[in-house]
Amino acid sequence: MTEVVDYPQKSMCRIWLAGGDLDELMQAEVALSAWAKTQGCDGMEIIGRRGWSRQLKDYRESAVVLMKDFSDE
Repeated sequence: MTEVVDYPQKSMCRIWLAGGDLDELMQAEVALSAWAKTQGCDGMEIIGRRGWSRQLKDYRESAVVLMKDFSDE
């Protein structure tokens, strides 16, 4: 599931409970990040299991929520 979440100071594209083939998920993250930028999002966040932090090196762990700010790219 994907949704745009508007916080008081930023807008984030949230991926929640991603599962399945890892290669497909990594490709989907790239496509979703590009889409989120066109929607005016300031970054991405993923809510899922801690293991995602091993694959998504450009995200930082915040509890079990992984986040990536587009301004860091």
